[in-house]
Amino acid sequence: MPGDETLVSSGQRHEHRHVRFSSHEKTNVVLRLLKGESIEDVSQELGVSIARIERWKNSFVAAGSTELAKRKDDSSKNWRTKHLGSIWQWTWLLIALVGIISMLVLFMQRSSPE
Repeated sequence: MPGDETLVSSGQRHEHRHVRFSSHEKTNVVLRLLKGESIEDVSQELGVSIARIERWKNSFVAAGSTELAKRKDDSSKNWRTKHLGSIWQWTWLLIALVGIISMLVLFMQRSSPE
């Protein structure tokens, strides 16, 4: 079955049990490697091939890179949305103030006795 892994305990080298590793377990394996554990030691302990563990690690790193790139793009969109939105708000406020001041000037000119 694809995605199933073989887990062999040290006492059962000749008995292979097929165990599916959860994403949490795979993440823990990758984190162990990133902390400096030997891939050979982890492979032997779990009874999983080095190639399989390398694929987990590569998937983990690729997903992390993708997420970081996505956040960078999202933050630039958020900046545009925040700042362009506020620029439009300030522009409308300025237009409204100019209109009010113009009306006040006209009103004062008409009501002042000459």
